[in-house]
Amino acid sequence: MTTIEKLQIQGIRAYSPHEHQVIEFYKPLTIIVGQNGSGKTTIIEALKLATTGDLPPNCKNGQNFIHDPNLLTTMEVKGQIKLRFRTADGKAVVCSRI
Repeated sequence: MTTIEKLQIQGIRAYSPHEHQVIEFYKPLTIIVGQNGSGKTTIIEALKLATTGDLPPNCKNGQNFIHDPNLLTTMEVKGQIKLRFRTADGKAVVCSRI
């Protein structure tokens, strides 16, 4: 069975474009808890984007999903998602979406 090990998020919604956040997944179960607006849904949507390439609903061309540079008065968008998982035969794989 394929297993997810780590998810790295940078510059997606409320996650900072200047530093990455790493979420580790544990066997047999990882529970994601937090207050409203703390990024729980963003983690799930980042997993979906990393695995399928599909943006969340109502996010035309990444708007409202990728960090908005206008909020920080910068011209560059730094959004990245990296997912590390192990295949059924134990091979480590990293996929990245920029």
